[in-house]
Amino acid sequence: MRHLNFHTILPPLLAALLSLTGPALATDPIKVKFAAGPTGTTWYAYAGALRTELLNALPQGSTVDIQGTPMAIANTKLLAAGRADIGLIFPPVAAWAGRGFGPFDREIDNIRGLVGGLDQYYQRVTVQTDSDIQSLADIKEKKLAVRIGTGPQGSLNEYIARLILAANDLSYEDIEAFGGSVTRSSLSILQDQFGDRKLDMIIGITTAGHPNTAQLSITPGQRFLSLSDKAVKYLRDYGFAAATMPAELFEGQNEPVKGVGFSTSLYARADLPDQEAYAITKAIMDQREAVKSAFGSMASWTLEGASANENLAAPLHPGARKYYDEAADGQ
Repeated sequence: MRHLNFHTILPPLLAALLSLTGPALATDPIKVKFAAGPTGTTWYAYAGALRTELLNALPQGSTVDIQGTPMAIANTKLLAAGRADIGLIFPPVAAWAGRGFGPFDREIDNIRGLVGGLDQYYQRVTVQTDSDIQSLADIKEKKLAVRIGTGPQGSLNEYIARLILAANDLSYEDIEAFGGSVTRSSLSILQDQFGDRKLDMIIGITTAGHPNTAQLSITPGQRFLSLSDKAVKYLRDYGFAAATMPAELFEGQNEPVKGVGFSTSLYARADLPDQEAYAITKAIMDQREAVKSAFGSMASWTLEGASANENLAAPLHPGARKYYDEAADGQ
């Protein structure tokens, strides 16, 4: 009878056992702080749906604390400061952070991608249905006194408003000099002010089924303005991609709207342990179809797109990379 040589089998046995404690298994509870967006927004709803799937899949005792935030720019800063573990960010914003560009006064190098390409967003420039404004160029040419509403300071709604005005050779100061105003506030407040005709225009971002945009398209109604070729080119220099919002995405929107687009993606702080990043990515991606079924805006979310560089614009977290490598091997 052949005797076992424990000196021979012990090292590979130990290696095999140790491998079970890596990203493939996470048995200890995971405490997740999730930077989302303002309550009542699509991002807050996304976070709620993702939280459900995370709690169903993560080890017993895990928690997911959703943080209400001003969205992408603020979320990036929260991750960079270690005040959040994961967060929803737009890829152009992640790219700006890595370059210390735009709203970031320094390079931020500790943001890593988990899941990209959740949806498709577009710029939103809407006016009252009976407005005389046919294009943004009218404001400068006719020196119109326009009351503009946009998102709170630190949100991409507000930053893209600045960029869209700049692309048309306008600034907040110009709007005020013409007798107009710029209100920076939550979408719920802007919705009320637009409905009460205290605002003439809203500038920001939207996606299919966005509750605020959808509601205003019904009552009191709104008209979408396209961007000029010059404005699209200007915004492409800031990391946005040319995109056209299809007709009939919202009630009364009978024509396509030309402009720019981008996706929502999920990121983590770079020092999030690999096994936690793996577990979070796996929990979300394995239940992708269940989450997609709740949001028409997520129709374009795919396994291939989730790890694509154009949908992240930041390095992939090693824990997430392990999941995608395994998923590719299993196809």
